[in-house]
Amino acid sequence: MKCLNLYVLTTLSIDAKSNVVSRNVGATFDIFEAESHKAHGVENDFDTFVVSADWRDDAGQSSLVTTMRDFRKLVQQMQEAALR
Repeated sequence: MKCLNLYVLTTLSIDAKSNVVSRNVGATFDIFEAESHKAHGVENDFDTFVVSADWRDDAGQSSLVTTMRDFRKLVQQMQEAALR
């Protein structure tokens, strides 16, 4: 099984109780983007996780997402039919 590295971009911030906390601010599959984020300041860092290359197949989908994808396919079919 092929695997990919996922880089979760983090930054340190101060919460309402004046505690320093680490927050996730993004995710990327690109190491250069992750290192660029880290280079912007000492408060920035990233965590690395290994994920399956077919992660999309394993990801959960809400019924709204499934419905919207079906609707998009329907619209594409109607557009193609109209161009014939």
